[in-house]
Amino acid sequence: MNFPVPCRVISAILGEHGPLAEVEANWPLLEAALDAEAIYSPLAAVAAIATISVEAGTFRATKERGGPAYLTDLYEGRVDLGNVHAGDGAKFRGRGFIWIIGRSQYEYFGRKIGEDLIANPDVALDPAIAARIFAAKFKERQIREYADQQNWEIVRRRVNATVDEFPRFIWVVRKLVSALAIAAPAPAETSG
Repeated sequence: MNFPVPCRVISAILGEHGPLAEVEANWPLLEAALDAEAIYSPLAAVAAIATISVEAGTFRATKERGGPAYLTDLYEGRVDLGNVHAGDGAKFRGRGFIWIIGRSQYEYFGRKIGEDLIANPDVALDPAIAARIFAAKFKERQIREYADQQNWEIVRRRVNATVDEFPRFIWVVRKLVSALAIAAPAPAETSG
């Protein structure tokens, strides 16, 4: 792992939004996916952890709740989501660490990661696949660039334009940045 903050500390910061078993199981997958997309940095990791804690509400891939009638009302026939076939509304509900929603996103991210998410949307709940989707979405939205600048409001807006949960997001960010500063090795002194 690249991130010097241990899973137990991440879990302690996240509290109920990051049970230790979930952090230990999923953080290595997410970190590897960020590495694979060449977008890992310590501050991108902070952005990822904080984002998952507010988007998923826990530290695992989740599935949007609601019965078929609710999901049909919400998403059926939504051309903007690519839901053009009967049943698409319920079939392509939100899934993942950051939800992908609608036939278009399932098709797009499925192509990006080489998985057929149209035939089996629940594959997006597999932690390794959800991590790859997450990293692809982070890369596409240039999250590392803004995280490295510590422009946390833009990081949040690029993930979720409504910036709901921003107070909790920024609280998690500040705690993780502080833990990162403590965990980072001190620079070697040079003799002159």
